[in-house]
Amino acid sequence: MFVLGIIPARGGSKEIKDKNIKELGGLPLIVHTIRAAKGSKLLSDCIVSTDSERIADVARRYGAKIPFLRPAELATDTSPTIDALLHALNFYEQEEGRRVEAIMILQPTAPFRESSDIDGAIELFSKGKAESLISCFEEDESHPVVMYVPDGDLVKPLLSDKDVVMRRQDFPTVYTRNGAIYLMTRELLVEKRRIRADRSLCYVMPKVRSANIDDMMSFAYAEFLFKWRTQYEQA
Repeated sequence: MFVLGIIPARGGSKEIKDKNIKELGGLPLIVHTIRAAKGSKLLSDCIVSTDSERIADVARRYGAKIPFLRPAELATDTSPTIDALLHALNFYEQEEGRRVEAIMILQPTAPFRESSDIDGAIELFSKGKAESLISCFEEDESHPVVMYVPDGDLVKPLLSDKDVVMRRQDFPTVYTRNGAIYLMTRELLVEKRRIRADRSLCYVMPKVRSANIDDMMSFAYAEFLFKWRTQYEQA
């Protein structure tokens, strides 16, 4: 199966200025994803889709392929992600002269994803049991059992009483999508214009590798994790 990895890295970021090239652990953020992709044994090829020459320059320095600069109309705050992915896919197939069978989205905002995660996801997906795969971690804190929703001036449990289990060790298993890996068939993306099917495979990652950077608080948490992991691995 020919799997094309796409690293989407738009230049305009509001919460964190120049987020995709902001340094984390001594490297521009996007480089962690580039290195994971380059270390994969099963990813057929990988490209970066960006509208920013600065991001493109950084990515090239670390060995990433930048076959184009994304058109400005596909890089606004309101531009549909699907359109940017289809643009990258079409450009790649025309330039390379080959048909891509599956597409993997690797967001730079998930810096702790490893090459082994990419390969593990492809191995799982290659069994052909679903049109899409998402990476997740097992949720042990923000569990639906302890969540409440508004009910007028009061609140009520998110789950019905029959679903609520009081002992935490008896909570049913739930997963949270971590944004590190999205993998889909060509047909799902091109014909149905979707990234995720109604039912997807779940590639489970450890929570410590599931940080996703959206704002300065999550970036600070990623910095803490990076230092903690470094110290833990050296111990």
